[in-house]
Amino acid sequence: MNAPSLVDEKLHVLVADDIEASRLAVVALVESLGHGCEQASSGAQALRCIDEDPPDIVLLDLLMPDLDGFEVTRLIRERVTDKWLPVIATSSLEGDEHFIHALSMGADDYLVRPVKPAILRAKLRQYHRVLALQASLAELALRQSAIHQHMADAVITVDGSGGICEVNLAARQIFGAADASDLVGRPIGEVTGFSLDELSQRREIEFTQAGGELIPFGVSASQWSIGKQSYCTVALHDRSEWRRIDRMKDEFLATVSHELRTPLTSVLGALALLSAGAAGELSADAQELALVAQRNGERLSRLIDDVLDLTKLEGNRMVLNLRPAALDALLTEAVSANQSYAQQAGVTLKYESPAGKPRSLLDSDRFLQVMANLLSNAIKHSRKGQVVQVSLYGDVQGWRIDVSDQGPGIDPAFRAHLFEKFSQADGSDRRAQGGTGLGLYVSRLFVERMGGRIFAQSESGQGSTFSLSFGVYEDASTAPWLVCVACDRQHLERLADWLSSLARVEAVTDVAAVQALVARDGPPAAVVADPRAQGSADEFCARLRGLVDGGAVLLVGDSVDAGFAQRQGMDWLPLAETKRAQLIQRLQPMLASRSTGR
Repeated sequence: MNAPSLVDEKLHVLVADDIEASRLAVVALVESLGHGCEQASSGAQALRCIDEDPPDIVLLDLLMPDLDGFEVTRLIRERVTDKWLPVIATSSLEGDEHFIHALSMGADDYLVRPVKPAILRAKLRQYHRVLALQASLAELALRQSAIHQHMADAVITVDGSGGICEVNLAARQIFGAADASDLVGRPIGEVTGFSLDELSQRREIEFTQAGGELIPFGVSASQWSIGKQSYCTVALHDRSEWRRIDRMKDEFLATVSHELRTPLTSVLGALALLSAGAAGELSADAQELALVAQRNGERLSRLIDDVLDLTKLEGNRMVLNLRPAALDALLTEAVSANQSYAQQAGVTLKYESPAGKPRSLLDSDRFLQVMANLLSNAIKHSRKGQVVQVSLYGDVQGWRIDVSDQGPGIDPAFRAHLFEKFSQADGSDRRAQGGTGLGLYVSRLFVERMGGRIFAQSESGQGSTFSLSFGVYEDASTAPWLVCVACDRQHLERLADWLSSLARVEAVTDVAAVQALVARDGPPAAVVADPRAQGSADEFCARLRGLVDGGAVLLVGDSVDAGFAQRQGMDWLPLAETKRAQLIQRLQPMLASRSTGR
């Protein structure tokens, strides 16, 4: 849209009249009011003037021999479409019907000849005010349009029916559209491969560009409305550079950590030899100094381990060795490993073995690392003579482990950030204990990767309890649960292998095979299914509901989303982003509730 030509206080007025005396009288009057004037002695000349140098206002006589004012008005409206050009019809004819006809042809106003200076002055002043406002709004619209079009982020606006109604240049480039019209009107799911609900819920998605390169994009979506019409604007931010920088940061941290670990190992070894008397017996003061150096060296070693673990976990480069593990034996080992530290602090560390043989699917080394973190924190924040209690018991989620202390508790304002990276309470008593704020964050990542959950309860001045929750492990050959995996052959073996340690698994490729399984063995406790290539997703889910007889259904894959699954009364995971631990973590509560009749 082009902005109006009005940029100062003078109007550019075109006076069109075939009678010279009449025309010159109006021109003189307009100029006496301080405005610029251009003359046209015919309708055809008036149109040429408008084409060559568009005026701000046209004063048009209705009665001209070649093209009368009515036809000129109609042609002006056809030609001038990018701005509002006011046309004021003038005539000395008696009666109102000719003015009514002029208005019907597109005129905006009229003046009776001879023109009265006061009325013309008032009209020009009013039109000047309106045109100035129009120019300001047009400039603002142009600025906003330019900002929108030249944003580095792709911006897509979708109407209430899910159809694209506006895109910027970056969006056209991402989806290979030469013009906005190539995308406008199409469903957003057809263009992006993701439904609007899925785009609204996701924080990051990936698109394959024309050259075959997979590009990650951060996603933000905002809902808004005009009157009763609702819209959603989706912004896509290219995160390729962010990922490259993040990889560089991880590589740098890993390199520095490795380089620190090598000399530190030598330093700790030398200190241990000194403390053991390898260089001769040390005096009491020297022995104490060696022990202080060794303790701080070990603290630095733990920090280096945390940094290395963090870079691997956040970069998805750490593979956990999940195996059936005896929780009682692991907790006994963890408590024993921390008894010396507890004794030095004057804290009693207690653990009572439960009845039975509780087992869960864990990486034993990482579990012990998490427990060492929780126990050292509990001891560190306890006073001399207090007790740190470790408890293991069953709950509706499976097995729960509590580490409880009698320390000062956690500030309520800090609890929401407890398991975030680099989070530490600000109290001087806690800061004095040292630490980087990485321990609980790394512990959370480990626990979640193992399919568990970590959380805390605390009251200021009444101690804290940090809890771990893991699912119950059953030998697959004797497990009470039968899980059916139904998907295409590409993912079938992988999903079945992931779940084989949790339940008895039957792997099939379609809903007809699920029906045959139910007829043979009865309804399974759960079905893990990908609706892709199964025909209508709604019909597929309806048939599953009829077959599982109240059993859980977990939909996986990218052919549906969380909103669809919720409408079906089912759960959902995006298959491409799901790891083994996540799948087990999501399915364990479903099976546990099934086995307890809930």
